[in-house]
Amino acid sequence: MMIELTNIEDTRKPVIGQILEELERKRKEAASSGNEEFANNCWRESEALKVNILYIEAFEKIKSKKYRDAWNDLERCEIDAASIERNSDSDYYTKSRCHFIEKQVSKWQSLYPYCVFASPGFKVGYYTCSICNHKVRPRSRCSHVKGKIYNGELCVHVAHDMEFLELSIVTKPVQKYSVMHDDETLDFSLINYLSDFLDNAFENWEAHWTRKSFPIERFSQVTPDSDCPCKSGKKFEECCINEKEISIPHVDFQFFKEISDDKAKVRFPY
Repeated sequence: MMIELTNIEDTRKPVIGQILEELERKRKEAASSGNEEFANNCWRESEALKVNILYIEAFEKIKSKKYRDAWNDLERCEIDAASIERNSDSDYYTKSRCHFIEKQVSKWQSLYPYCVFASPGFKVGYYTCSICNHKVRPRSRCSHVKGKIYNGELCVHVAHDMEFLELSIVTKPVQKYSVMHDDETLDFSLINYLSDFLDNAFENWEAHWTRKSFPIERFSQVTPDSDCPCKSGKKFEECCINEKEISIPHVDFQFFKEISDDKAKVRFPY
């Protein structure tokens, strides 16, 4: 069945839930009868549909300025798309739009101001395979590979007897949802600016990080003891306050549709 899945209204149509229920029913039926290939296909179709829905929901949250909720959804898209990629060929990964979503998620994440995260550390007693319940040991492993699908089920290693050890502050986390920032103190203007141009989650765009120079007069509202607009890490009075021009970080967005000149004008952040 061909379905239109572009905006948030499409994701709420009853047919979407019906398709997911039917795929799950067929997956279980195929798994019970030993038809592993068909069970795996059902898993792929279901997971790809869910990733598409989740990405649309993340885009809707960005448009609604629910940036933290969108960030968490984008991370989930990233994780689930990686599982689909590992268990499908490149043609399916592209056809299902998961390849597009993977690329767009990375670009959205690059625009976020988040840079500090919490990383919990645990001691794990032992792991078991989710497929056969085998206790995983260095010299005693089952035939199942973590991250692969078997008879329509994704293989994961289940942790047992976990003991919390520490909490570290990191800049490159394993789990991106553990943001340490208060969103009220952050600048989401880049994301807000971009989302104003987009009508749906599947429009393509690119972001090119550059620098742009402006006359010193444009920074009249920056006080001497404020951080310098050039982002050197110094105070304005210790850095560029006596310059004729200041070069500041700038992002050029490239859209694959026509944008009116008045809407595409440069937005000065000061």
